Amino acid sequence: MRIEFTYGRSSEYFRMHLRLGALRAVRSTLLLSGVLVSCGIFVVFRSGDMRVTAVGIVAIVVAILLALAARHRYVDAVSVPAAWRAPRRWLITEDALESSTDLTSMRWTWGAVRRVEERPEAFLFWPDGPTMFDLPRAPLTPVQEAELRAHLVRCGLLWPIEGPGGSAPLANDRL
Repeated sequence: MRIEFTYGRSSEYFRMHLRLGALRAVRSTLLLSGVLVSCGIFVVFRSGDMRVTAVGIVAIVVAILLALAARHRYVDAVSVPAAWRAPRRWLITEDALESSTDLTSMRWTWGAVRRVEERPEAFLFWPDGPTMFDLPRAPLTPVQEAELRAHLVRCGLLWPIEGPGGSAPLANDRL
């Protein structure tokens, strides 16, 4: 097996991968903002006392500032440097996965991969550690994708798809 291609991943490609972690990071801030704005609106419209109304207005302003800060943190978390979007060369063989640009290169043997996660936009290859190797699916032809999937099944990293419309479960860590 030899699959080789060059592909530049888009900003949207990275947003799809990073959005869940970014949402988790801002979830509590957004929840607090929602509670503050709700309480502030309730206080402003229900209170006859100017001081209590002022506290409600301050709560609304703080809620808006928290929501804006959460949005800023989210955008920062899903934005990547231009170098990440530069064209990258991938090479997949019976022995290893390789990826390189003019600035970087990495090579993983199949023995280093512990599990594969199949997403609509990419295959994610996970070793024992926290790093991950992504392989975009967009540039793969149906024949190349079938060849890769068959190789992953042979390596015990991916389960075969059962029947029409079935989906493959995530591969378990090999022991």
